[in-house]
Amino acid sequence: MNKLLIFLSFFLGITLSVDGQINIPKIVLNHFLVVVDSTTYQEILKSKILNSNFAYSHEKKLRDWSGIYIIGQDNYIEIFNPKSMQNEVLKPGESWICHTSLKVNYLESLNVSTKKMFNYSSDEDYDDLSLYFQDSTKLFTTWEMNKNHYENWSKKTFSDSVTFLPVDYNSPAESDSSRNYLFNNVTGLRISINNLDSLDVIEYLTLIGYSKTFTNENTLRFSNSTDFLEIEFHKEELIPRITTIYLKLNNENKSERIQIGNSELVIEGNKAIWELEKLK
Repeated sequence: MNKLLIFLSFFLGITLSVDGQINIPKIVLNHFLVVVDSTTYQEILKSKILNSNFAYSHEKKLRDWSGIYIIGQDNYIEIFNPKSMQNEVLKPGESWICHTSLKVNYLESLNVSTKKMFNYSSDEDYDDLSLYFQDSTKLFTTWEMNKNHYENWSKKTFSDSVTFLPVDYNSPAESDSSRNYLFNNVTGLRISINNLDSLDVIEYLTLIGYSKTFTNENTLRFSNSTDFLEIEFHKEELIPRITTIYLKLNNENKSERIQIGNSELVIEGNKAIWELEKLK
């Protein structure tokens, strides 16, 4: 294990001994965005992912942006290409991860006013807790619905005792439709970041309820008992990005390895691993 991980593991041990373990997550993975190269994007459109019973998925085209949506029962995937945004060129690898709070007033209670790289904001629809990196990119965001959005979107009554369901943030109809397909949910992500951002990432993930469960060379794995995040640290500068998606499937399936542009999807039993940069 390199010196950085030894230090991070020590730091993490101190943090967890103070904060304790959380058995029932108050915050869970809801959705994420990843930009792939144009070739991979076009191959996804033609692939098994969109053209079989693998997943409830489609390409959405709106005035200002377009993207591929792959819907699970509790979370979903957004795939963009470099030209998905009008009047903006995106870089392959750019990513954004959105968690959601399942407890009313939870984000406000975290009190991050002294955290330099954390930003908390609130409006009539959402509370928002984000982590900014040294290069000003924003990889992690956590949302919590406020009364206005919750009642308009879910058509349910808001109160301080409400416990949000993961699907309350999504489209209940789409989540329900996903039950008829093989893809169930995203269970984990592998993420590459710079060493410079390591302490902030650890502090953020610990704050929103993740605990360290595994250490291997330059990688730390965090879990909240519902989903996990593998954080891979690098010395060289790079775009903070998602490199691998771990999927849970509804049924056992025959082993299959599918090349999709520069990515590869491997299906094994009731699990699948989608390596987004396999051929790079």
